This record gives sequence, structure tokens and C-alpha cells, in this order.
Amino acid sequence: GFYFLMSVYLLLVGKVKLKIDLIVRAYILFYLWLIISVSYSSARYDSIMLLIKYIIPLLALWLGYSAIEGKYDLFYFSKAVVRTSAVYALIIGGISAVFMSWLYFSPIGNMFLKYAGLADYFTSIFIIPFVLYWITNRKVYLLIAMWLFLSTVLESVRTGLGGMALAGAFYAFFRYKMKSLVYILAVGAIFVGVILYVPSINEKFFGKKAGNVQASEIIQGDALKLDNIQTSGRQFLWELVMRKFYEPNPIMGAGIGTTTKFIKERAQREHTIALLHSDYVQILCDNGIIGIVLLAFFYLCVICKVFHYTYRFKENIWVKISGTLAVSSLAGVAFSMGFDNVVSHSMTSLINPFIFIGFFLKFIELSKK
Repeated sequence: GFYFLMSVYLLLVGKVKLKIDLIVRAYILFYLWLIISVSYSSARYDSIMLLIKYIIPLLALWLGYSAIEGKYDLFYFSKAVVRTSAVYALIIGGISAVFMSWLYFSPIGNMFLKYAGLADYFTSIFIIPFVLYWITNRKVYLLIAMWLFLSTVLESVRTGLGGMALAGAFYAFFRYKMKSLVYILAVGAIFVGVILYVPSINEKFFGKKAGNVQASEIIQGDALKLDNIQTSGRQFLWELVMRKFYEPNPIMGAGIGTTTKFIKERAQREHTIALLHSDYVQILCDNGIIGIVLLAFFYLCVICKVFHYTYRFKENIWVKISGTLAVSSLAGVAFSMGFDNVVSHSMTSLINPFIFIGFFLKFIELSKK
């Protein structure tokens, strides 16, 4: 609440400057549809709360755009994020969960959002150590990236692993373009290797079939299809809300906030989980196919603009660096939204790619000047 109000205040007094471009217009179009869906929602309080959560990323984009003035801002910002994230991995991540549980479950550790929430955060900033290595050629930053990856592996967070893998693949493509195939294959090999040879992750993926799934079934078969993966009760809940809210009106949905209200009331009655664990299912139920298409259009605009400008301004490495950071972070977070409550935990991960998009837009402007 404080962050939201402070962002609005900085916007009103002119400290945060508005930047309107194709990416911002695409997101505003998606947001306008969310506002329209309030008119047929039966959950006004939850709809207003969700509208606030969805506007925070746009405010974060403008904050990122306004805060950065040049390459040194990005460099020192990145160093600060990497240092603090390395500490998070130590005191509230997989390292402390496995080797220092007394710290992980201490009052200090309990002040932070851990496990899946932290893994989603690491997904959103996972590329920053690689960017610092790109800038400085210091291998210590690659070790920090491995440190963050290790934290997610030790806590066996599947969504975090998938998000990091996708972010790494996008980073490789936008940095190396046509030469990226080897790096993307390496990312895929690491991802498959972790699934196969880390017992706790293998068990989380395949349940009773753990230990019996072969690499060929993952690469060439359908071992990673949703029907063959243990979803920890997610699929039952998704099917329940899809029947109740999406199927009656698949084009428009039931109105923003409707699914959230239902899940919370059901959790109170049946003493079960109060979160849906999929932002896309929630958007489908609340805002229908129109909502999903508009969000996908926003993703496409980001990818196309970064692709265009990283070619157009080849001589300006900072446009390429900031664009690669933005699109890679967004790719990882977009994956996490499929299986986690990223919008509900918007302050830890959802806003980060938007901040990086703001950086990217500023570097385009500086480059033109």
C-alpha cells in the first residue's frame, strides 16, 4: 500500500514522468479491459484490489524510466540487486532451508516471503548477474547466478526452475541472436538434467512415477505434459473454476475479482488453499479470452520492440543490454504466472520486468539523442 501510494504521489508531483509508447499502450489496452470487466463483476472489493495490483507494474515501468539517467545507474543498480539477492539466497533461500533450518524458520526468516515467492523473485532478476558478466567479464557474477539457481534447486521449486530456464533461453537468443542455439541447448540440457537427477524435484514432477522417467520421454515424448505431471491439487482447482466462471462466458469471463472471491470463500469453508496458483486461469475466468489475448499482445509488443531496437541500435550496447534484461525477465515471470500467484505477490516479482522495460525505454531515448 505504501509503495502504491508513494508511486502515485511521485507521479502527481512530477518526479515520475509518463512515457507512452507501443508497449505502454498495449498494457493500457489490457488494463482498460480489466476496468470494463468491473461492470459485470459480482466482487467489487476484490475487483478494486486486483485493479491496484495490475496498475502497480505500470507505475513501476514509469519509475524505472524516470530513475535512470545513464549506464552507470544501470550498472550500480544491478550490483546492488545481485548483492542483496545473494544474501536472500543464504538466509531465506534453499541454502538456509537445507543447511541452516534454524535461520530459515527463525523470526528473521519469517519476515520474508520464501519458497515459491522467493523463487519467482529470483526468476525475475536471474539475468542480472549475466548482464554484469557481459559488462565486466568478471566470472564471479556467473557464480552468483549459479548460487541463485542452487537456491531454487534446493527448495525444489518447479516453477522457479522453469522460469529461470526460459529467462536464460531468451537471454541467449537476444544477446547472441543466430549464434544462440548452442547456449539454448545447454540451458535445456541443464533443465532436463535437474529434473532427472535431483530426487526431490523428480518426485515433485512425476509423483509415483519418480525415477522411472527417461530423458527421451521428456525430450521426444509427453512426459512434461500437464496431464503427466503432479500438480499438487492445482489441476482440480483450475477445472473447478473454469467450469464455474469461464465456460458460461468464455469470451468475456465472469468479471475481475469474481474468481478471487470464490477461492477465498471456499478456503474459509473447507479449510483449504486460498490462492489459485495460475494467473492465466484467473484471467480466463475473470476476463475471458479477450483478457488473455490482450495480455499476449502486450508480451508480443515487448518482444518485437526489443528485437527491433537491438538490431537498429547495434552500436549502442546499452540499448541491447537493457532490452535483453527486460525481455528475459518478462519471459521468466510470464512462465511463473502460469503456475504461481505472481499477481498476488506482485511486489516481489511482477514489477521487476516492468522496471527493466522502463530502463530499456530510457536507453532508446538517450540513444536517439
